[in-house]
Amino acid sequence: MDKPVLRFNKNGHFRVLMFSDFHAGADCSPKVTRGIEALIENTNPDFVMIGGDQCLGRDTREGLREYMSSIIEPVLIRNLPWAAVFGNHDREKKGSIDIEQEQAIYESIPGCLMQRGPTDIHGVGNYCLQVLSRENDEAAFNLWAMDSHREIWDFFKKYSSDQKPDGVYPEHFNDGENGSTPYFNQVMWYYTESIKKEAAAGRKIPGIMFMHTPLLEYMEIVRNPEQCYAIGSKRAAVDCSEISSGLFMAAVERGDIKGFFFGHEHLTDLQGVYGGITMACDAAIGYNMSGHDDLRGGRVIDLYEDGRMQTRAVKLIDIMGIEAMRNPDYFEGGCSYFIRKL
Repeated sequence: MDKPVLRFNKNGHFRVLMFSDFHAGADCSPKVTRGIEALIENTNPDFVMIGGDQCLGRDTREGLREYMSSIIEPVLIRNLPWAAVFGNHDREKKGSIDIEQEQAIYESIPGCLMQRGPTDIHGVGNYCLQVLSRENDEAAFNLWAMDSHREIWDFFKKYSSDQKPDGVYPEHFNDGENGSTPYFNQVMWYYTESIKKEAAAGRKIPGIMFMHTPLLEYMEIVRNPEQCYAIGSKRAAVDCSEISSGLFMAAVERGDIKGFFFGHEHLTDLQGVYGGITMACDAAIGYNMSGHDDLRGGRVIDLYEDGRMQTRAVKLIDIMGIEAMRNPDYFEGGCSYFIRKL
């Protein structure tokens, strides 16, 4: 069956809906699927990106395919094109299923545009999708996806003689623990592919990039909210990488990436601008892990054929009311960290 084609509409607009962190398996709360349904009904997206940590548990191919098809049923019944990036937990607790097999299972589900990506660089799921012009078949916007791996300690165990057990020292950059990041050959892949696409098109093609774990540079927005025009909430430590892979610097130099978008941070939907690039988390949509009822939801990213981009968080409680709450008898919120409220 032919894969869906991504294209700007007659008004030069294309809408991405991102949501992340189902964190579930056999015990998945049915509220996740109802939440996805509500987000789609409210935002009317052209494309759905799933931001990682989709599954914990399913240990057979048939079980994983059934689980994913069930949980994203609102996407499938509308024939919406969709894709995903892998999170740290997608590599765990899968029995005999490894990440390569998981990728193949996703690709077998209708509407999936996710790609395995190059086999000569680190990670699974490094790819670039193109949104075509409303007038012709030329690429007008690029949707980049990167594998941010599991923990930075995995990198140290493979490449360093430093045997520190947790991978980070007590005085560290982030305020979380040992999140990972795309590796350097993934950065080189993006950089060279960006140059090739510009040469082929005869112009720079704007783009956005998705990955599960925030880049280290996201901490600039966390620590400098006023200067970075921050909007939203940050209620827990940000578990980004302790190492900068150079991806952010490469993106600034290339000048094509308008925004980086992350999952992973269940209690953070903070967005801001640093170095001319928007960076934002989408909180989480799951009910099987830590989450606050007033943050749970997703993120809309509006793209325009003239190169503009806008983004905003969409919260289930604003759409669904009390139904969006994990337990209506107990409001699972917390002290707010609003910088600027839209």
